[in-house]
Amino acid sequence: MQSSSVAGTDTGKTRYNNEDSFFADDTSGLYAVADGVGGANAGEMASRLFVDVVGEYREAFSQALSSRGDDATVRRELLALMDQLFQRATDRIYQLSQKNPDYRGMATTGIVLAVGPRGAVLGHVGDSRAYLLRGDEAQRLTVDHTLAQEMVSQGLLQPQEVENFAHKNVLARAVGQLPSVRVDTAWLDIAEGDRVLLCSDGLYRYFTDVELAGVVSEGVSAAIDAANAAGGLDNVTAVIVSAESGSASRRRDVGLHTQSKVMAIQNLFLFKYLNYQEMVSVLKVVYERHFAPGEVICREGDRGDAMFIVFGGAVDVSRGAVHLTTVGPGGHFGEVAFMDGQPRSATAIAREPTTVLVIDRNDFHALTRT
Repeated sequence: MQSSSVAGTDTGKTRYNNEDSFFADDTSGLYAVADGVGGANAGEMASRLFVDVVGEYREAFSQALSSRGDDATVRRELLALMDQLFQRATDRIYQLSQKNPDYRGMATTGIVLAVGPRGAVLGHVGDSRAYLLRGDEAQRLTVDHTLAQEMVSQGLLQPQEVENFAHKNVLARAVGQLPSVRVDTAWLDIAEGDRVLLCSDGLYRYFTDVELAGVVSEGVSAAIDAANAAGGLDNVTAVIVSAESGSASRRRDVGLHTQSKVMAIQNLFLFKYLNYQEMVSVLKVVYERHFAPGEVICREGDRGDAMFIVFGGAVDVSRGAVHLTTVGPGGHFGEVAFMDGQPRSATAIAREPTTVLVIDRNDFHALTRT
């Protein structure tokens, strides 16, 4: 999967300087938006430092995205690389703010997307956002790291109260506040024709998610104009990344995209109370596997280190010579051994060409600790 992009930024109608920055490099498939905060020119410096660091990782991401390793290894490498990028950026911004009184307290939001042949990895800190654009729909992929959102998550504030909350724009997490930062990461299985929007709050603050899809359908310049027409109270920045296949033979017609995987896992008991953005974050530990008729998926007595969700096809489950059940699309198996790590009590064999989603036990435990 290749990518192309259109990007733009504007000071807005009320600000004197632009504290937003962006990075867009189609050659490496690396993109970013940053919205700086701080007095005088400090916010502008913070966001610029962030995208400078993104540029330093151009080659590292390009190599990792084109790696020929197995899916799990490549994905873990990319997720670790994304975290490393943010740690370098937050340390660099923090250290400068400590050395130079003019920059004391500066920080920035940061959202980074890296697109390659197998999919895309997303990293996020702050309240700049990423949206998946498919057809005429915009699906938000990120959760804002604001005081208001933290209070909503803890049940201290109702979602409908956020708009009138006095401190709704206060960041609970930002790049450069401290020498290290907790980064939200996600893995996206994007299909040809998908687009991903990265933007600062100067754009999305005026529109619902439904409205935003229409606003950006006319392009970046039109979206910036719409934000300015709606008020233009802040700097406005947007990067729209389009997924393109290098040739017809490379289309992901047989692959599952992000939306399909979210729908597949949303009713699983582990995830049924998660919102869309939280389920997208879970997908970084969900792997797609294909099995031929008669192929063993897991065997009785083996260590239970994964659980399986049937996306397509059918799976026969048996204990010894006794057939127990057949699991079809939407069904799952292996969850008991997955939870306690004990040997499997049954064997699962593909009855027909079958696609399953696999969640590794160690990956899941690591996810719950972040």
